[in-house]
Amino acid sequence: MTLSLKATTPEVISFDEETLKIEWKDGVISEFALSELRRRCPCVVCRGGHGGKVGATTGNIKDAKLLSFSKVGRYAVNLVWGDYHNTGIYSFDSLRLYAQGEEGDLGIP
Repeated sequence: MTLSLKATTPEVISFDEETLKIEWKDGVISEFALSELRRRCPCVVCRGGHGGKVGATTGNIKDAKLLSFSKVGRYAVNLVWGDYHNTGIYSFDSLRLYAQGEEGDLGIP
């Protein structure tokens, strides 16, 4: 699926104790459970790279605390978790697709 630039450009990004919320420039609002985003971290270690097993580092996560976030250029957001894990870069395309029920890069728990 091809998404428009407005559909993958955030207007506002915010979070609370349980949810990351993105208001996209096309007016759609997406909410993501923090625990689910943490389990689906797209970094190489969490994805089983470097000889690891997919889900080995994230499979037992029951809840997650988000400490902060920062935009990575115009294409992604980097999340800093309560366990200080901060190497996952979540692309806006993947987040929007995931919010719409498509797996994209966030498909493997």
